[in-house]
Amino acid sequence: MDIGPLRTNPGFRLLYLARTVALMVYGINAVAVAWQVHALTQSSLHVALVGFCLAGGQLAGLVFGGRLADRHDRRTLMVGSRIAYVGVVGLLLGNTLLPQAHVGAIYLAALAGGLSSGIGAPALMAVLPSLVARGQLAAAGALSAIALQLAALIGPIMAGLLIAGAGLASCYAVVMAASAITPLLLARLPRLNAARAADEPPGKGQEQGHGALAEWRDGLRFIRRSPVISGMLLLDLTASLLAMPFVLLPQIASETLGGDAALVGVLHAAPALGALVAALSSGWTRTLRRPGRVLAATAVLWGLAVAAAGLTGSLWMMLACLALAGSADTVGDIVRGALLQQHTPDALRGRVSACWLLQSALGPALGGLQMGYVARRFAVSTALLAGGCACVVGSLAAWTVVRGCFRDEGASGIDRR
Repeated sequence: MDIGPLRTNPGFRLLYLARTVALMVYGINAVAVAWQVHALTQSSLHVALVGFCLAGGQLAGLVFGGRLADRHDRRTLMVGSRIAYVGVVGLLLGNTLLPQAHVGAIYLAALAGGLSSGIGAPALMAVLPSLVARGQLAAAGALSAIALQLAALIGPIMAGLLIAGAGLASCYAVVMAASAITPLLLARLPRLNAARAADEPPGKGQEQGHGALAEWRDGLRFIRRSPVISGMLLLDLTASLLAMPFVLLPQIASETLGGDAALVGVLHAAPALGALVAALSSGWTRTLRRPGRVLAATAVLWGLAVAAAGLTGSLWMMLACLALAGSADTVGDIVRGALLQQHTPDALRGRVSACWLLQSALGPALGGLQMGYVARRFAVSTALLAGGCACVVGSLAAWTVVRGCFRDEGASGIDRR
């Protein structure tokens, strides 16, 4: 594991710590919200709809956040979005303390949380190349994956223990306290303004009517003309639309395995454990010669793991399948992140990052919605098996379409030794 970015870059250390805390918060909060919604409605479809509402908020936030990240100080955007998230958790806590919690308030909090995340996330993605050297991007991506998976491993278990012990309100209280730390850390970063495109002097774009729509057209035109980025988008979107099992975990825990909130936390942690192992052994991703094939293989492996989960009623086999899915997803994330940063100029990173985050939000939300519907109409095992098999077939079909996009692409786009 290459820890060079943490050793040599104080700015990256601050960003890394802030992001780790934020991810831990998300890990706890996601399980708490899923458990509360399922307890109030007894429906995985409602859990999926809350996720879809979160994605809708992210969509609105990304539309503004991507453009703002290319026009304004990215540090200010990150700090402001994290402050707003503290208020979102306050809404969830207040709703839980009522004599009867309202599902509508959870939907509202999901929408507001998605909005705040969408505004700040493109700036967070876009600042990475400003804080680490080009040759360290893959290592920084792997370190970020470790933080993500540690949070996804520890957060759900903490949430399950808190809910089963002190109660749901205490879980939200911990999330709110931790959320307040993140903006304090981000505020210590230097100003991080985007580099302006060489052919667009300050103010010229606005004087010529180069407004928001035109700027977004620039970003979308760049994605369309970049075969690597457009190919990655298609592969990732195909897998997430067809096989997104996480909305089913409360139903799996209660119906298939006969468990409680603590078991939901364990199920959520299983993919993170597999992903953590993959991230800790990710040094080989710096020197890939065929990154496109690796992305296709991870998508197929994800689908196979989800399908296998639908064939088992054993806790340990279920955990093994989820861990395998998590490891495949993380390897794909590391490679995708390195390629995305290397192939995008700084003047467009906010908008391109926003487009990437948009498909990363909408794909899983729509995928969760369809799996929640299938589980409600038929059975949770049917949803897992059908979704996993469809993912395998769809990913292979998508690879036949985009394989030419990755032709002659070198080692992860980072280290071409």
